[in-house]
Amino acid sequence: MKTILIMALATVLSVSAADEAERQVWRFRNAGEAVAWSGNGPLPHGVWPARDGCLQLTLASKGNPSLSRGELLLPAEQANVVQLQLEAGSAKKCRLFFATDVSPRMNSQKLVEFELKPEIKEYTLDLKALSSWKNQITQLRFDFLGLKTGETVAVRCIKVFTGEKISTPLVYTTYRPGEKSVVREFRAGSLFNSNMVLQRDRPLPIWGRAKPGAEVIVQFAGQTRKTTTDAQGKWSVLLDALPASAMPRTMELSAAGQKLSFTNIVVGDVWLCGGQSNMGGAAQDNAPPAERRKELLETDYPDFRYVAMPGMHRETPLPNDAMEDALTWNTIRADALRSVSAVSYYFGQAVHTSQKIPVGLVFTIKAGSQVEQWMSRGTLRSIFSDEELQNISGQRLASGLHNGMIAPLVPFPLRGAFWYQGESNADNEFKYMGYYRSLPALVREWRSLWGAGLPVLLVQLPAFEKYPTNSWAHIREAQLLTSQRLPNVGLAVTFDEGDPTNLHPSNKYFVGTRLGNLARSLVYGEKLEASAPIYAGMERRGQALALRFVHVGGGLKARGALTGFELRGADGTWQPAQAVLSGTDCVTVSCPAIAEPQAARYAWKNDPVATLFSDLGLPASPFRTDTPAALIQNIQSGAKRSP
Repeated sequence: MKTILIMALATVLSVSAADEAERQVWRFRNAGEAVAWSGNGPLPHGVWPARDGCLQLTLASKGNPSLSRGELLLPAEQANVVQLQLEAGSAKKCRLFFATDVSPRMNSQKLVEFELKPEIKEYTLDLKALSSWKNQITQLRFDFLGLKTGETVAVRCIKVFTGEKISTPLVYTTYRPGEKSVVREFRAGSLFNSNMVLQRDRPLPIWGRAKPGAEVIVQFAGQTRKTTTDAQGKWSVLLDALPASAMPRTMELSAAGQKLSFTNIVVGDVWLCGGQSNMGGAAQDNAPPAERRKELLETDYPDFRYVAMPGMHRETPLPNDAMEDALTWNTIRADALRSVSAVSYYFGQAVHTSQKIPVGLVFTIKAGSQVEQWMSRGTLRSIFSDEELQNISGQRLASGLHNGMIAPLVPFPLRGAFWYQGESNADNEFKYMGYYRSLPALVREWRSLWGAGLPVLLVQLPAFEKYPTNSWAHIREAQLLTSQRLPNVGLAVTFDEGDPTNLHPSNKYFVGTRLGNLARSLVYGEKLEASAPIYAGMERRGQALALRFVHVGGGLKARGALTGFELRGADGTWQPAQAVLSGTDCVTVSCPAIAEPQAARYAWKNDPVATLFSDLGLPASPFRTDTPAALIQNIQSGAKRSP
């Protein structure tokens, strides 16, 4: 057992000393601030009451109350002091767990255990002995031991910061270190491993690290490339483009007497799969219709593969060769679908089986993330002022996932990307109005990294009721306008398959399949109508407005009564309208109370009901005809400004 240091203070540390080095702070003033935590508190999972500035954890029966957060924004060497303010009741001990899913070892864990005393309200843990553990902390959990049934632990504040000014500790305790791995002197970038899919028809960069001045030799598919590492030990070579091939190949690499061998490599199309929790929902938990279950849930696809980027925030961009261990590429197996993103799987299966080429998926998924976290600082500063960015996300959230999960991928070649996100940008007006600039800027940034023609497919948000009024309607409009104003961007409309009471609707099959069909049409040139009907213009017909649509397939269809349409008169008031189909591509809308309608809108709410479809069963996108010019300008400016 190794010894670390802990001091228990009855008084607060000097404000200046703590605040100077402070990195991350959680205070519990209301339920909204507590929702990001999880554990086994007195209320349903992830929800506790915060009273008098305290987060209340009550022991209902057996077990120990626990409090955990998904991740810190810092590697451990920058988070070497944890300060906890609490009233512990009869609890005797606290166990603090750190965990990581990044190298050197998956799910390695460190444990700090310390005694609690009734007279002490603040505990400061000096964890500098962990400073050699430089990985992203993906879980921070406190367990409170010895509490009596019905009693409560009240947590006021948790701070994590660098502690250069922490003085000599007063109390000692122990921790259990995780296993350490041996740092390899010769390695390739973390994406390179056995079972990987390389992008066809593009020059293939291969890179890594070795001793400075060492000669590196890379052999693959009949090609041999040699190079010498620079003063920092970095190396890279460029292989010629290769056609798609499912023939398993081996890549041999050597440097300074050390060798690496990656086997079962295929060449096909690689897609980036990005977003938040709805992108991450597992295939096995989001089953397809019964008639496709055998094909999709009981079939192995050896040439359809995926790799998951670990969920990492970073304050600065992580180099593409920073991780000591290579990421694992997996083939799609029927007995291991619980770890596969359902949307990504159904997308990839549609592409793999229709194009008959190997397909690789790179998961960059983080639950609860805002789009601004996925964008570089340069891009954010090109579209927002510091004040705007603070209002939208809080500066500490911005760019963290771009730095930790996107930057390390470059320049691994991609065929395209798709994006299912927006829920976390609908919390308030700052966020959802900012989305009109953020989303097109994200597309622009990815194209600056992977080529101007990179196809990007968007999932429009489904129906859900429990957000500020019309916030999801605004997010959907930003997604629609981005697909209309930027070239080579597709939109999968999904609100007919949503669940107004469930933030994570289970019909991911329809989402992924619609994305796959968009790729088949937009990217692979198949002659199929994959787009939902999209509003394209209107004209006045007496007291009615005739609304014209494109992408109608064989014609528009009503599913039940044609509802969800509204008209606005000169007074600015929206009123429900009557709507009838008038031709294959037109809907005529009228309202007896409005003699001269000025504008129309359809499905303009958080949880609309889809009633207008194409004959192919695709729902028309929600829209309004009077989108403010300033919002359209925001879309265009977000797409055009340079990072």
